[in-house]
Amino acid sequence: MLELRFLGQFEILQNGTPVRLTSRPAQSLLAYLCLHPGKAFRREMLAGMMWPEASETSARNNLRQALWRIRKSLEDGRSGHNDYLLTDDLSIAFNAEQPYWLDAEALAQPVEPDADAVQLAQIVAVYGGELLPGFYDEWTVLERERLQAVFERRMGQLLERLIADRDWVQTAGWADRWIALGNTRKPPTAP
Repeated sequence: MLELRFLGQFEILQNGTPVRLTSRPAQSLLAYLCLHPGKAFRREMLAGMMWPEASETSARNNLRQALWRIRKSLEDGRSGHNDYLLTDDLSIAFNAEQPYWLDAEALAQPVEPDADAVQLAQIVAVYGGELLPGFYDEWTVLERERLQAVFERRMGQLLERLIADRDWVQTAGWADRWIALGNTRKPPTAP
């Protein structure tokens, strides 16, 4: 199983073993595909988005190199192949049918209105910080803002639930964590 952590870090584990992918463009491409699982993107769109300053030929070459690096890093050592990327001559997609876990997806999952504090805490706990720190692609900045808003909403729900439950120890702990993660919005207060 592939485990992907993009909140507060860039980390990939495959069957519990760290995966080494040192190329920043390859990391950015993989993250983009993973954040949109199952959606096929045209190669020219990805090349233009990832390498906007490059000529079309250079951008497409860069895309091929990044894809090669991703495939090589995710290659199954036993069989020598990779089932996580779906590619053809026109498009590339992250294969959502393969077993994987993505922290950003876990954070953004729908929450039932009557979710209890334990469920909300499990969701909020996956947030390790901003999405892909140190990445400054335009798409990253927009996605970072979206996930930050999701985190703030989930944390607000958790704190409101803990306050309603009068669980002051947990409320203080989660509020401290919210502040430590750089949140500037005022958390809910006790009635």
